[in-house]
Amino acid sequence: MHSAVLDTQLFMKFPIHCGETGSDGIVYFKDVQPHPLTLDDWLVFSESKDLKIKISGVVAGKPEWDKSFPPVGNRFQADFEVGPSLKNSCFALVKGGWVPIFYAFSKGNIIADRNLVSEIQARFSNGEMSSEREHNDFLDYICDKNCSCTIHTISYALESNERKLPSPEKIIEQHQAAFKTLSKALPHVKIWPRSDADLQYLLDIADKYRVYFSEGVRLLIKLAPLIVNSPARNKRVEQWKAMAAIAKAENISVNNIAFLACLSASSANQSFNPAQRLIKPKVGYTEEDAYNSMYDLFLIMLTNLVQTQAPDLKVTLATRDKNLAIFWMGLTFADPLSPGEQLIGLHQKLLPVSESELKDLAVILGEGRVNPSWAVPPSLKY
Repeated sequence: MHSAVLDTQLFMKFPIHCGETGSDGIVYFKDVQPHPLTLDDWLVFSESKDLKIKISGVVAGKPEWDKSFPPVGNRFQADFEVGPSLKNSCFALVKGGWVPIFYAFSKGNIIADRNLVSEIQARFSNGEMSSEREHNDFLDYICDKNCSCTIHTISYALESNERKLPSPEKIIEQHQAAFKTLSKALPHVKIWPRSDADLQYLLDIADKYRVYFSEGVRLLIKLAPLIVNSPARNKRVEQWKAMAAIAKAENISVNNIAFLACLSASSANQSFNPAQRLIKPKVGYTEEDAYNSMYDLFLIMLTNLVQTQAPDLKVTLATRDKNLAIFWMGLTFADPLSPGEQLIGLHQKLLPVSESELKDLAVILGEGRVNPSWAVPPSLKY
């Protein structure tokens, strides 16, 4: 396992040593692509603080005497370990998992949520980082002039204080505000949408998901008070059936991500329950509470949609919300169909169920949405 060092040229480099001659040197890599990390990788990282990543890329430069890597210009694969000296406080959520945000800066398309836009505004001005800040975060490398990423305002533009997805006029207004903020902070970074056609794509997505979004808000208002406390183990199936009955009465599909999040929140161990921390259930759960939670869940669906429609664009959702990131890590998606019909899988840490409970879930969710070959965890913790 090599120890990687990240420099300000958006290359990766690490030192090598020749045992025969005693010479030291540096190998440089470009166009580095990481293999997505999983929820299991996160659990290991959260304990050890050492980040182990499988990467591939192109050898950009190396000493003539090196024989351990391919010739300059050739592709390579390697295992790297990034120590805790650089903070990974911002997650880049990619198809199949997550990576440190550094990897999105080279030709990546970054969906920046409102909090990240505010962080960029506070951290950078005219492409330079504030001198008062310590250069110790992966995010800091976005100020490098060689950064070739594109920041998407789609998340910022679609957020609203109206407890629903905003009107087309409001979407355009918020996009323009984010565009202005980001351009002032990082003038060398490309921003999307830029053209009228791009904006229309954004408006079309909002229209496509308006009903799905409002249904999720309604469902959370009904279900959140039921999951303030996790049910006893022998009461879980009964609660799931009650939740499904409420969804049916509201004419809302149990395939809505809001229902799946509530299902996870009612089932996962309280020491590891990102869905519950996203929903923040309480007695007297309000429409505003439901909107805030549904927007986070909607970002998950939105990101997966864009990633699936444009798999070559390296689309990532960048967020500092740890619970949103962990919930994403525990999901697997089939290709999107119409909103509400997509197959979504839950990691066993998010939905730890027994074989008998799995059969009950097949009845509640539908046979086609439950994998009968799901493996029960070897040591259940409840």
